[in-house]
Amino acid sequence: MTPPANESLVQEFYDQWNAGVIDFDRLVHPKIANHQPERAPEIGREAFRMAIEGVMQAVSDSSWTTLRTFAAADLVLCHNRWSGTWNGTVFRGVPTPSGKHFSVEHMHVYRVENRQLIEHWVVRDDLAMMVQVGALTA
Repeated sequence: MTPPANESLVQEFYDQWNAGVIDFDRLVHPKIANHQPERAPEIGREAFRMAIEGVMQAVSDSSWTTLRTFAAADLVLCHNRWSGTWNGTVFRGVPTPSGKHFSVEHMHVYRVENRQLIEHWVVRDDLAMMVQVGALTA
């Protein structure tokens, strides 16, 4: 795929997330590697689906706003703003109240292969989110 087509694929993933239903079978490669800070990569579409659906459950009104994207070869960098209402009880191992609104910026990098997401890396502002949802005080 071309870099613009790869950007479109990543945007479609976020558009579907905003709509509340993601076509994982079409958009995500069966052997995706999901790289998260502070842990070993999770491998496989089902592990990725479970991670994303867990976030969708904790933040059912998730809104992803793409601020900018950049694509080169098979990589897409996506700078976005994630906002919603936290309805979980624990965030990153810290107990949290639920019902608090948050808005944080993320940087995601995706690698695309055969019209599917096959690798994902993320840099999140977890500290700002923990303060906004009431898990920590400023």
